[in-house]
This record gives sequence, C-alpha cells and structure tokens, in this order.
Amino acid sequence: MNIRIGAILLLFFLAFSAHAQTLSPRQEAVDRFKAQREQAKQELRSKRAEFQNMVKSKKEEVKSQIEAKQATLKERLQRVKDEKKKQAVERLYSSINELNARMADHFANVLNQIEDVLDRVKSRAGKAEANGLDVLLARTAITAAEIAIASARDEVKTQAGKIYTIEVQSEQTLKSDAGTSRQALHNDLSLLKEKVKAARDAVKQAAVALAQIPRVNEAEVP
Repeated sequence: MNIRIGAILLLFFLAFSAHAQTLSPRQEAVDRFKAQREQAKQELRSKRAEFQNMVKSKKEEVKSQIEAKQATLKERLQRVKDEKKKQAVERLYSSINELNARMADHFANVLNQIEDVLDRVKSRAGKAEANGLDVLLARTAITAAEIAIASARDEVKTQAGKIYTIEVQSEQTLKSDAGTSRQALHNDLSLLKEKVKAARDAVKQAAVALAQIPRVNEAEVP
C-alpha cells in the first residue's frame, strides 16, 4: 500500500516538474520583460529631466546676453528721431526673443508627448517578444524613432540658446532691419517644427510596424 502511494506521489511530482520546466522559458521571458520595462521607465524619467534642465540652462545662459544686446540696441536707436519707431523696434526685439523661449518650451513638451507614445509602443513590443512573437522589424523602427527624437531634442536645445538681434543700419532701413530678425526666427522655428514632425512620423512608423505583427494585440503579460 505504501509502495503504491509512493509511486503515485513520484509520478505526480515528475509530471509537475515537467510542467514547471515547460513554463520556465515563458516565465523567464516575462520576468525579463518586467525588468526591462522598469529600467526603461527609470531611464525615461532621467533622460527627460536632463533634457528639461538643459533647455532651462540654455535659456538662463542667454537671458543676460539678451539684456546686454538690448542695451546695445537702445544705443543704436539713438540715431532714430521717431520715438514711436524706436519703441516699436524695442518691443519687437523683446517679443521675438520671448517668443523663441516659449516655442522652445512648447516643442520640448511636444517631444515629451511623442516620446510617451513611443514608450507605449516599446511596451507592446516587449509584451509581444515575451510571448514569442518576432518583433525585429518593430525594434528597428523603434530605434529609428529614438534617434529622430534625440535629433529633434538637440535642435530644441540649440534653438533655446539663440538670440535674435536687430541690426539698425539707419532710420530709413529700420523696417527692413526689424523684418530680417523676424524672418530669421520664423525660418528657424519652421526648421525645428519639421524636425519635431520627423520624430512624430518615425514614432508612427514604429507603431505601424508593431501593428503588422500577427496576433500582437493578443500578447499580454500577467
């Protein structure tokens, strides 16, 4: 009787062990995914904080320079007799540089939102991979999107450090002198906008690549 019970328990143990071994690779993949996701979240927070601090630092660096150049502009405007024109140019100088600072912040925030979307794509790709799906093409697209976001962020940092001066030649050319600075800002912001758009498009392509994986929406991790 005891021998029979022992044999049954041994068979049960062997069956359970075999089942556990079958699940082991899957559990390893799940554990790896969870660890990678936690690391990715920490890296995202760290990278974003570093980026925000660098943009802030750039803006603070140029603040004193903007004020110094404004004083220089006032001196050059002494040759202009029309007081209204003087005041208009000074206001334009301030508004151009203030607008540049606001737009740098705006595009920084837009890139954060784009990165949030990419992070969700990366999470879905990780779940798919943990479930044994082929995510090679999606991973390649994700890497391209990360590069595009990094490139756009570099442009934001550069833009945040720019100063737009108005080179006063004479009272007769005052309008065109001011227009040159305004147009320079417009051109730079247009280029920056294209960079941000390229990052958004790259993230979209990564999402499309992920969606093309068969059964990807069925892939879940407990």
